[in-house]
Amino acid sequence: MISPSQGAENRVVLFVDLLGFASLTEGHPIELNLIKGSDRPFESIAMILSGKKENPLTQAFTNFHRALKAAIDLAQIHHPLTAITFSDSAYVATSHLFQAVNIASYFVQTLITQRTPVRAGIAHGSFAAIRFRSDVTLEGGDHSAHFLGTGVVRSHAAETCGIKGVRILLHPSAATLLEDPKHNPPSSQENRIHYVECTPDECKNALGVRYEADYWRFKAIAEAKAWHSLQDMWSVAPQGAIIHYEATAQAINRMRVAQGESPLNNLRRRTLPHVGK
Repeated sequence: MISPSQGAENRVVLFVDLLGFASLTEGHPIELNLIKGSDRPFESIAMILSGKKENPLTQAFTNFHRALKAAIDLAQIHHPLTAITFSDSAYVATSHLFQAVNIASYFVQTLITQRTPVRAGIAHGSFAAIRFRSDVTLEGGDHSAHFLGTGVVRSHAAETCGIKGVRILLHPSAATLLEDPKHNPPSSQENRIHYVECTPDECKNALGVRYEADYWRFKAIAEAKAWHSLQDMWSVAPQGAIIHYEATAQAINRMRVAQGESPLNNLRRRTLPHVGK
């Protein structure tokens, strides 16, 4: 029998996914040079000055990876983590739930203001990074990322459980940690996790996901920009994607109510009222 010390370590695992990526890829050309140069300083300014119309695929892909790198770099200042990124998604393994929620919240907040929709799932379980290898030649390449664990499977399952919209969904294995002060420090203003319950219909999902992290915490000007960005995405969304933006707005409404705001009667309004203002 393998002892716990010989097996995979239990971690909190975050899975993030760029929504609508398949449709964007099918509908737009891959601007390889622009994507490769997206990390260069002032590349965005040069693009604007060129007068060339933005490619939605290029914009979403570069926004996703820039924001992810920023979230990971910021988190690594405070604690160790393991991040594995590929194509339009990524896994991030941390020691505590509040760390994963902070990363996910920063990531979602950044991208919603950039009109780039994502969804995340967070779970607790085993995680083992076995091997990473990359062998590149002039003719091609051989890349391998070997990792596994229940945390990997559960976080992906939470993100794909059927709940729509831009959300940070907590797998039942993560939700049990909300009462653990090591994972959700009650006395820490910075690290205390804020969360809300999903709608009754959403809670009927087969996985049993009931809670989501409350990421809607902005200063006034930033909140207005984020809300306008959501409304802009909603306005141009294809018919099949409208359900995601409606679900996002409903979730944000519940988050705001949990923070003491009045419920929104019109989810399509362009400005957000505030109690006492």
